Parts: sequence; structure tokens; C-alpha cells
Amino acid sequence: MSDNKILEQAKKMQETVLESEEFTNLKNAMDALKAEKDSYKVFTDFQASQNDLRQKQMSGQEITPDDMKYARELADKMNKLPAIKLLMEREKAMGKLIDDANMVITEPLRKLYQA
Repeated sequence: MSDNKILEQAKKMQETVLESEEFTNLKNAMDALKAEKDSYKVFTDFQASQNDLRQKQMSGQEITPDDMKYARELADKMNKLPAIKLLMEREKAMGKLIDDANMVITEPLRKLYQA
């Protein structure tokens, strides 16, 4: 029974997140990035590269120097693109909001284990 209450509150929190300034700013930054086709391509290429590296690592495959070089080149390109920089700033603000909420939610657990 209490599981349902917790999930109901989580759903309300989800709605609050969607209405937050941080989420709106993040969504606007993502929309702006998508509008810049070249910048968005660099962004999606970087995501694909990171996923590829993660898959190789998880499956025990060797990550080659060429793999690392390509990932570094994409990261360097990303760091030079204002739309991606803005998106990362907005992601950081959204992450902080979620981390702060998580600290509030998990406070009883921390107190339980510290007692």
C-alpha cells in the first residue's frame, strides 16, 4: 500500500520537474542545439562514440588508440560549440536540482545508517 503512495508522490515530482525552470531551460537548449544541424551532428556522433566505448568495455573488447583519438577529437569539437556548451550548463543545473531532491528523499536512509 505504501508503495503506491510513494509512486504517486514520485509521479507528482515528475510533473513538478517538467514544470521547473531548469527543465524548461534544458529543453530550450536542446531545441536550439537540434536547430544547428552541424552542432547536433557532433553531439550525436559523440554520444554514439561514448556508447561504442562503453559497449566495448562491458564486453571485454579492446579499446584501441584510434577509438580514444576519435572520442577526444569529438570532445574537442564539442567544447568549441556554443550550443553544446549551453546544453551542458543546463544539464548541470538540472542535475543539481535532481541531486538536491535525491538528498531530501534519501535523508531518512542516511540518518538510519548513521544512528
